[in-house]
Amino acid sequence: MAQTHTTRAGLALAAAVALVAASGCSGDDKDDAKTILPKTVHIATAFDQPGFNLFAHHHNRGFDMDIAFYLGEELHFTPKFQDVTHAERERELQEESADMVISTYSITPERKKKIDFVGPYLMTSQGFLVRKDYDGIKKEKDIGGKTLCTVEGTTPSRVKMPRHTVMNEAPDTSTCVSKLQQGSVDAVFSDEALLHGYVEQRKNSKVPLKVVPNVSMGLINRYGIGIPKGHPGDCRRILNTLRKYLVKEWSSDIKAQLPSLLETYPGDWENRFKPDPKDLNTYSSCRA
Repeated sequence: MAQTHTTRAGLALAAAVALVAASGCSGDDKDDAKTILPKTVHIATAFDQPGFNLFAHHHNRGFDMDIAFYLGEELHFTPKFQDVTHAERERELQEESADMVISTYSITPERKKKIDFVGPYLMTSQGFLVRKDYDGIKKEKDIGGKTLCTVEGTTPSRVKMPRHTVMNEAPDTSTCVSKLQQGSVDAVFSDEALLHGYVEQRKNSKVPLKVVPNVSMGLINRYGIGIPKGHPGDCRRILNTLRKYLVKEWSSDIKAQLPSLLETYPGDWENRFKPDPKDLNTYSSCRA
């Protein structure tokens, strides 16, 4: 690895105390009127997503954070994180309250009308989180009649479910997971990769969890880095850096942050979740 997780922990601490820096233009982005990559970059992210970003002990940790710190090291900025709900991500960028969103943010045609994306940095099906002792879902047809919890404003919340399925919406995934452990819902429906973070976080709880393998609904989601429109030079810089990350750092970071994912799909996890670096030119708002 080019950078250890210990080093990133130090960067995380530095990010937590970073002061707001004045925005300036970078020399190689002459086609951008104003750069979104000043010395301090404000990154909106959900603080309650174990495996991707969990704010604890005064710093952020997770796969999304690994990407943020890698971008910061390569592009010479300090990340400064701010909490955001899934439903607020576009607004943060449109109102320029954030320079960037890295928050399990799926690239969709509808969202690309409002903001720009660089990615994907991960692809995932949409799956089901259940209590470890629960066997009521083994195939897609078993979903009918179940009570599910999903997060409002996310791509899973728009998936058409079988008849008689009861859908509850919550403001965040942690709320859904609490309902699951309390027994008020049968499963949490969300991006499968995201759900594996909760398996690891709650493996020693009184109600341990599991992701149902090989059962999914809806389309494959591709996570991207959201940025405001109108910054093609910065977009290309982020794209080139993310492409390098996929080759050099991606696999080791997934192993460190989402071990449940590897345990569920041994020998096949990269095929399921790792994008081809060539996909960045296909799905991003810019090409490089």
